[in-house]
Amino acid sequence: MLLGAAGARAQEIEIGIVKQAFERYDILVMPLEVTSGGTEAQQDAWTVESVLSVDLDYSGLFRALSPQEADTAAVSFGIEGVLEGRLPGTAVTEAEAAPVLTLRLVSQPGRQVLLNKRYRPTAGQLRASAHHFVNEVVQLIMGEPGIALTRIVFSRGSDDRRDIYCVDYDGEGLKRLTANRRLNLFPAWSPDGTQIAFMSWEEGQQGLYLLETATGDVSVVNRTLGSNLGPTWSPDGKELLASLSKTGQHEIYRIRLKDGHLQRLTVSDAIEVSPSWSPNGRDIVFTSDRTGSPQLYVMGGDGSGRRRLSFEGRYNDAASWSPNGELIVYACREQDITQVVLMNQDGSERRFLTDASWGNCEDPAWAPDSRHVVFASDRSGLFKLYVMDVTDGSARQLTFGDEPDTTPHWSR
Repeated sequence: MLLGAAGARAQEIEIGIVKQAFERYDILVMPLEVTSGGTEAQQDAWTVESVLSVDLDYSGLFRALSPQEADTAAVSFGIEGVLEGRLPGTAVTEAEAAPVLTLRLVSQPGRQVLLNKRYRPTAGQLRASAHHFVNEVVQLIMGEPGIALTRIVFSRGSDDRRDIYCVDYDGEGLKRLTANRRLNLFPAWSPDGTQIAFMSWEEGQQGLYLLETATGDVSVVNRTLGSNLGPTWSPDGKELLASLSKTGQHEIYRIRLKDGHLQRLTVSDAIEVSPSWSPNGRDIVFTSDRTGSPQLYVMGGDGSGRRRLSFEGRYNDAASWSPNGELIVYACREQDITQVVLMNQDGSERRFLTDASWGNCEDPAWAPDSRHVVFASDRSGLFKLYVMDVTDGSARQLTFGDEPDTTPHWSR
């Protein structure tokens, strides 16, 4: 069993069981034991159980089963782990001693304890504790961090008034970050999550800005005349890439944040936009119409060695490099509809993630696990955000409401 193997691996016992990447591992999520606190404590326990189950399912790696589901599923698939816990009483304020939430993962069969964690959550931290535990499960089994504590930033609104919002990766915790009655677009988290770069208009002029996530303070990065489009962060968080039209034509620039220094990377008569750094910082993928139609190109971080990457599709844009460096996702317009497309970083093995049933799909962005992408789709008539697992095509709607949601970006 995989979970038993993972536990053995953690104890440096050699094992050799491997599953295909698309197969999910069945985990039985048991009701938490509640020892005191009455109805309120039971509600807290249900909240934790729900978050654990959703996180396991959303990871794309596990299938969370209730005891009722497991009665049938165990016969066909086999339960490989059991998640159980204990919550003695209700969560309280920070000033009081919070009860200890205990969560553990045990192998099945064998009942070997693979993971055992204790949390002391205050009233607003129950969900975060459950998210943290599932991240630990992913780390244990897969050897890489989970995404249950990540957030997604995006633009909401229409016409000339759009604000920056953020939401937890599971659609909870929606929060408005700007309220300046302007058009705010293309938000992007810094690698350390402390800042959000975005584009906005002030007094009729486009500019690039930084928002401090802890305080909400906003500062100017660049407001040169003309367009200031699409800020994206360097992997070390010291620079931004943007497309500026200060010379009359859109060109790609590096912007050094400590002093605002601009380094021009492209020089041509073409429109060159939508730059995105490779995770190692050595290369940049961007959009150019130098051959007539917008296509994807790659160049070195200093602007050298430009080469064409896409050769199919009449309009390719908004490319995003996966955090593991292996894949590139982008938007491709064909037959008057825009779809999300995935390809290897060298341009090979192009495949569509969406089809016509999705309507128009735009602005794809990667999760830090290089497995999930978030994008905007108007399949319901209004642009909303959706999350897709690129390994099996499963998808879920992330945002709701009566205003369009666009230009998402996932925290690291």
